[in-house]
Amino acid sequence: MKKILIVTCRFDEDRNGGSRPWRVPQAMAAAYVAGGFNPQLCEIRLYSELYSGPLSDLDLLRWPDMLVLSGLQVDFDRFLHLTAYARTLNPNVILVAGGSLVEVLPVLSRRFFDYCCRGPVEEIQNVIRDAFGPDHVAETFMPRYDLAYWTKGVGLVESSRYCNFHCNFCTMSIENNSYTSFDLETVRRQILSTGRKHIFFLDNNFYGNNVHQFESKLEMLKEMKRCGELRSWGAELTADFFMKPRNLELARESGCVALFCGVESFDDDCLASFEKRQNLTNQVDLIRRCLEAGILFLYGIIVDPTRRSVKSLQAEFEFILNNDEITLPSYFTMPIPLLGTPFFFEYLNKGAILPRTRVRDLDGTTLSLRPLDDLGAVAEFWSRLLRWEGYKKQLIMRTIRFLRRYRYSLDWLARAVNVGNSATQLLPRYRNRRRTFVSTSECLDPVYEPICSVPSKFQKYFDPVYVTDEEGSLNPDLEELREPSAIRSLRTIPATLRDDDAGIKAVSARY
Repeated sequence: MKKILIVTCRFDEDRNGGSRPWRVPQAMAAAYVAGGFNPQLCEIRLYSELYSGPLSDLDLLRWPDMLVLSGLQVDFDRFLHLTAYARTLNPNVILVAGGSLVEVLPVLSRRFFDYCCRGPVEEIQNVIRDAFGPDHVAETFMPRYDLAYWTKGVGLVESSRYCNFHCNFCTMSIENNSYTSFDLETVRRQILSTGRKHIFFLDNNFYGNNVHQFESKLEMLKEMKRCGELRSWGAELTADFFMKPRNLELARESGCVALFCGVESFDDDCLASFEKRQNLTNQVDLIRRCLEAGILFLYGIIVDPTRRSVKSLQAEFEFILNNDEITLPSYFTMPIPLLGTPFFFEYLNKGAILPRTRVRDLDGTTLSLRPLDDLGAVAEFWSRLLRWEGYKKQLIMRTIRFLRRYRYSLDWLARAVNVGNSATQLLPRYRNRRRTFVSTSECLDPVYEPICSVPSKFQKYFDPVYVTDEEGSLNPDLEELREPSAIRSLRTIPATLRDDDAGIKAVSARY
């Protein structure tokens, strides 16, 4: 039996080393990766740092024959921390890493990991086949929902992959992957295998670009609801879904109670700058129609101080707070220059990324781009906004007015989700007073201090990876970002570039 540990890496959003078990949806990459291993020949354990907090169990890190790491770009440093521990405790462990940053920085990544995975999740099977042999590959690739201990009450499944839009700030804009819908029987099997009656779809765009496929999917969900296999569902989709009023009716009949749509901003100029032209419509009217149809509307707001003044951003916040026709945002985020996106290169080329910005700072709560207004004024405004300082009483009264307005159109479950959405804003978040919320001066997390002694060759794994240097220029270690993606994917890296003596595998799987 091969021992496999699959970790969803995640930094605490407030840099205190905590967990976020109430976050919905939780990351599911680990459960999907687990589906590639033959359960008859592999003992598999999963760990979610988002749900359970930083992995600090040294016995667990010593245990596996293979450690698989997944996460967002911001989590790359955490990959390195766990790699250092695993290599120290078990020099023969096979290290596998995947995700967006590994995709755009294969040269850097191959210094640390045996396998750098750069394609769809199913291609973990290429790694398994090369490392352990074909008999260790699962005959049928099916997510291991039974191992995903962090899914409480809500099943998390996929019905499609990628997106038919390519907003310039999104990782979907890095590679030109075509939008793909899964066949209905595969989707149905996923739903049933979760063992849950309430489902949230993890699709980048649940609606997609094929109306016939979409309506067939809703018809299947409607039938599952009629048979008692499903009670309710929610999903993330794009604003073009709302252009056809019939879509809301069909969604509600099939059990939809909540939809997440990236509003990003109520300012048209801001949306146009993000290439978010599908949102250039009357968004308040769009949200109201969704709510009146009995479906809770969820969204996020990008607070962009590089294109707008603090006064303008404050006005938008107060507009949202005082308008009880619309839901409150699920989150506010700073614009993030995700590596490899057109948005990243736009700001890099005009020298607008702040000096000494780290990959760790690309978390949405940290200002990493030069603002229009004074940096200190922006940071003060932003820290107050994140903490809802001076607005919590208004938030409570606003939630009550919203519930009263839509008490007849939204059912109890949608109202409960809305209350939970508002309640998260009242949680004691962002209490870390060491934070400056500016990348150049921001503090690091406690997990950057090793929890055990590591050899000198691994000590540098606890140094943060920088995006920019003291002058705001690109870190020389990241120069491969300037290469076209097709060239990066063909690069072969000699084993001598590895930082340790474990060698490098010949295969670079794409997932």
